[in-house]
Amino acid sequence: TKTTNKCPHLVSSSSNVHATMRAYDPFEGSSKASSRRDDSDDERQPRKRARPAKSHFDQAPKEGDEPPPPLPVPKKQIRSHEETAALIGQVRDLSNPRTARLCMHFLKNDCLWGDQCRFSHSREELRAGVPPTEEMNFSNLDSSQESRSVAIPKAQLRFFMTDSTRRLLKEATGVADVEFDSIASQVTISGTAIQVENAEQLLRRAITHCNWGANEAKVRGLLSQQPRSSAKLLLSPMVPGLRQGSFNLSATKMQVTLGADGSNDISLKGPLISRAHALIEFMPSKGALYVVDLSTNGTFLNGVRLPAKSSGKVALFHGDELVFPEPDKTAKLGEFGYMVNLELI
Repeated sequence: TKTTNKCPHLVSSSSNVHATMRAYDPFEGSSKASSRRDDSDDERQPRKRARPAKSHFDQAPKEGDEPPPPLPVPKKQIRSHEETAALIGQVRDLSNPRTARLCMHFLKNDCLWGDQCRFSHSREELRAGVPPTEEMNFSNLDSSQESRSVAIPKAQLRFFMTDSTRRLLKEATGVADVEFDSIASQVTISGTAIQVENAEQLLRRAITHCNWGANEAKVRGLLSQQPRSSAKLLLSPMVPGLRQGSFNLSATKMQVTLGADGSNDISLKGPLISRAHALIEFMPSKGALYVVDLSTNGTFLNGVRLPAKSSGKVALFHGDELVFPEPDKTAKLGEFGYMVNLELI
């Protein structure tokens, strides 16, 4: 047999390598790493806190138990003027024109800014130059209210029962309320004594003038008369025998006369026509035209005879019919007259 001699150094080195290789185990550290990872995970997990014991406030009250007493509310300390002056010194009235509001803390004697406060410390300074005022008293407001009813003729009721009538009455007199009653044919107005009195006079005046023809435009015109500087009047004849008349009325010329005399603005011919039969007058202060009967046999407005001169005059509006008497004919059915065309400026 052939024997080979090996180098002792090689043998020792190889044995060391084998020892080293045997010492390395790739799965040996996995258990340790996992154990360390588990330990770190346990450290990162939050710990559960111990639940405190329930107090008597958390427990539901039992029947018969008295409720717990309420907690005391601390009271705000309000210092007197002397205490405030002792803390911050004597407070002087400010003369700064920029301070337009009164310091609320100064009113309660607890302003700690003193002269450095950007609000005023004087009522008189803020009210300098302002007229004196008095506190309004509304205690007797309801007691001074009164209501009054005014009767309206059945033929005129539908022309008065409108929203414009209610609005114009409130604007002209200041009444608080206007209520219409179609069954009783009346209007009830509410307000102070003076307001109700003025509204009643205005209503009765409008009702009186509407006896010679009523429509919504006439009611509005009677309730809202305003000063006018001029008016354009056109009298259109309803029969061929009459002459048309056109007039510009103002403060310089305020009247139009009608009659048989040649000096009238419009000359009328007829056995029943008076020399000065009727007069149309413009009143700039009221912004309205009025017609006056000067005759003996009468003048008719919308089929109703006008009152005598001594009794008054009647308002004239656009669309009215001014008719004069004819022999052997009823004036209400006659057409011997004019259609009124009117424009107020």
